[in-house]
Amino acid sequence: MSPPSIRPLPAPKSDFIGLEGKIHLSTGGEPPLLKVHRDAFERFAADKAAGFDGYWRHWEEADEARKALARMTQAEPGDIGLLGNASEAIMRVVSSIDWQAGDNVVVPAFDYASGRFALASLKASGVEVRLVPGRGWWIERDDILAACDDRTSLIYLSQVNALTGQHHDVAALSGALDGSDVALMVDASHALGVVPVDARVADFTVSCCYKFLLGIHDGILVWNRRRRPDFAPSGAGWASATAGDTPADYHLKPDARRVEFGNAGHLGAYLLRDSLAYLESFGIDAIAAHTRALSGRLIAGMTDLGLDVMTPAAAAHRAGNAAFAYSDAQGLTRRAAAEDVFVWGDNGRLRVSAHLFATEADVEIFLERLPRYLASN
Repeated sequence: MSPPSIRPLPAPKSDFIGLEGKIHLSTGGEPPLLKVHRDAFERFAADKAAGFDGYWRHWEEADEARKALARMTQAEPGDIGLLGNASEAIMRVVSSIDWQAGDNVVVPAFDYASGRFALASLKASGVEVRLVPGRGWWIERDDILAACDDRTSLIYLSQVNALTGQHHDVAALSGALDGSDVALMVDASHALGVVPVDARVADFTVSCCYKFLLGIHDGILVWNRRRRPDFAPSGAGWASATAGDTPADYHLKPDARRVEFGNAGHLGAYLLRDSLAYLESFGIDAIAAHTRALSGRLIAGMTDLGLDVMTPAAAAHRAGNAAFAYSDAQGLTRRAAAEDVFVWGDNGRLRVSAHLFATEADVEIFLERLPRYLASN
């Protein structure tokens, strides 16, 4: 089978539901759905009405989504678990570790709340949570490593920080951990679908599906079975195990389906399969180059306005997001939305996200109007 042709960027706005005539720069919060998702829903609905055979077609769709996710993460289909959200995936990992009082975990102080809160729940078991402070808005890899010692069990790190937009060199961090027993869990929610993600360099990679993957509110867990073969999440269900010798015994499935205690999100899998095919038709390297060019222009424009820019200027250290600190970020978001310009403001900052459908004209119009949005505060 020949590889799909690579389509030119930017992607047509007419491919998306409700996008035409709008400037949408908020994929880091919520992107629009694709028009082909209507067909995906019809396929799902037809299979759901088809009884037993239709039900098993749901699982076939899920397996096709696993194959596409494996290609996008440099993993194997058996490494991919389909879950309800990224937070659930994080807790599957956290629950699998035999925590002892005196252990510690390491996480950047302004990394995403799902990871910070999951690790903070361990304090009741005597586990120390070591928060790595930023140097300004920058998280230094050496500071993460310096926070580790012989009692460190886990590092949680977002490949692209949801607050600041900093893109971390996960491979370099992973290489520095070689020879240690520290597990590395990478949250790729703001990376997967916009820049390359290599799950081979982490023990676990988690992500939501509703941002740059263009899916809906589901999650994935990539289990690196070669690096962490003894992973066994706490709990089980009919879908994650096979029967044992007695009705009270079971065996966990040998692949990442062991994290799926019940039915996977079948409708989400139909939609995600089409999203992944759409992204693949452009190529992740081309998408990364396109979005980094736009985020670079956004950062330059924000800097020219004298704003407290949180996102690094160097292309290697960012992806699709560009952010600046701002006290009335929600107000600015609403003022822009009144003119069909969509950005994302919360947590004391304004985040502007470029993805494959964003254009140079979109960015220039936003930057031209930004002083007025700021002055309206």
